[in-house]
This record gives sequence, structure tokens and C-alpha cells, in this order.
Amino acid sequence: MFKTDIQRIDGQLWRIPEQTPHPALEALLIDKDQLIVLQHGRPPFKVVLGVPHQTPIGVWRICERRLDKNGNIKTRKGDDNVASFALVAFSRLKEQNIPCKLVIMAHATTHDPNKVLDSPYCREIFGDKMKLLFECHASSGRRRLDLELSAGKNSLTRTVYVGRMLASALDYGYTLGLQTVVGNSNALILQPDGTEIEGHLQLPATKTTSLTEAGKRGIPALHLETKPLFRVPRDLSNSVTPHGLILGQAIADTILQLEI
Repeated sequence: MFKTDIQRIDGQLWRIPEQTPHPALEALLIDKDQLIVLQHGRPPFKVVLGVPHQTPIGVWRICERRLDKNGNIKTRKGDDNVASFALVAFSRLKEQNIPCKLVIMAHATTHDPNKVLDSPYCREIFGDKMKLLFECHASSGRRRLDLELSAGKNSLTRTVYVGRMLASALDYGYTLGLQTVVGNSNALILQPDGTEIEGHLQLPATKTTSLTEAGKRGIPALHLETKPLFRVPRDLSNSVTPHGLILGQAIADTILQLEI
């Protein structure tokens, strides 16, 4: 069922000064069916960062070999270049000597990595003890909000608390929706002018298996949706955008502040 090669990376992550991944790492990120694991320190990890739907810029669909119950092809949206800002977050945590792990599933062709509990991605994120699961995803440019932070059905996560810390780390520069009620789309919307209004998320991740399973294991979990300004550079390279650099650093700084 799973056609996956597992790559454990321990070496240079970046090509300096372009802020693009090192060529060897970039080759894996643009490939198919590659599970990429980066680790600093030993478990229990303060956080496991997850990128289950990574694709290179311009690749919109994954799961092109997945079959539904009737034997028909069932693709799904990919998350182009989400790994870029997740790598920034991992690097910053590593610099601060925080035990952490980053798990990236690059272009799964046969399954949806965070919806199948025995997938290589899920087996890896739950393979070691951790204090927080933080998954990174992409949203379209048509979304109302720049960022959406939710926990799906995970009742252990203080989404609003963490989200306010993230907004502060971002200097309140973006619209950020925070799930307020576990299991639905109710949200608190943080505006760049500092105001907060009630609203709804467009994707509260209530059907995400990895978030639910984390809760069953006593682990808080978060799901971050990000618009293209955080992922897609003007030159369409697989590099970090200026806003992605800010976001990755803010994610790391928020995790550093959490007492978990």
C-alpha cells in the first residue's frame, strides 16, 4: 500500500546565502514518495513538526495512485513548498538546542499521509515521545485569512493561547484565525490592527487522523494553514519567501515560550 523511501538527514540543511535548501535535501523535497526525517537531540521532543503533503512549486495534486472503495483514482491537494518555512522553524529550534524533530512526506502517491494511522508518516511522528505535534499545511490565495490555526478534535490543545503567542511573535502582521471550539469551525479572528472578532475557519481540520490520534495519546496537536505569500516566491523557486522566513521564526519562538 505504501510506496515510500525513508531518508534520515543529518548534515547541511541550507544553501547559503540564497535561503534555499541544500541541493541534496532539495532533491528529496521535489521527489515523490520520500519520507524525510530531521532530528535534533533525543526524545522526548518538545515538538515534532509535521509536513504531510509537501510538493514542489507548481505541483498541485498528490495521491495520484490512491484508489477509493470503488477502485477509482482519488487525488487530493498538495501543499507546495510548505517545507520551506518548516525548515526555518526546525533550524531555529536546533540553534537553541531544543530537542525536536521534523517529518516531511514529499508527494505521497498512494495514500493521504496524515489520514492513515499506519502510514510511514504517522508511524514516524508517533515513533518517539513528544510534547507537541505541530503540522504545517497550505491554503489557497482565495482564503479570507492569511493563517488558520486549529486542533481538529484534539481537546488537549490550548489553540487560542498558543495562537495569541504566535500572533505576538508575528508582530500582529497578518490575519490569524484561531479555533475556539474543538470539533467545529468557530474561531477568534486576530486582525493586524490588534482587534479580535468572532468568525469561522474555512478548514478546522476536524477529519485529520493525526491530530485525533495525538489527543488519544495525551499529546496536544496543532494544524496551521498558510496562504501562498508564506510559501511561493516571486521567482517560483523552492526557496523561503520573506514572509515564510518570518513565519518559520515565529513558530519556533512560540514553541520556545511554551511551558510543556
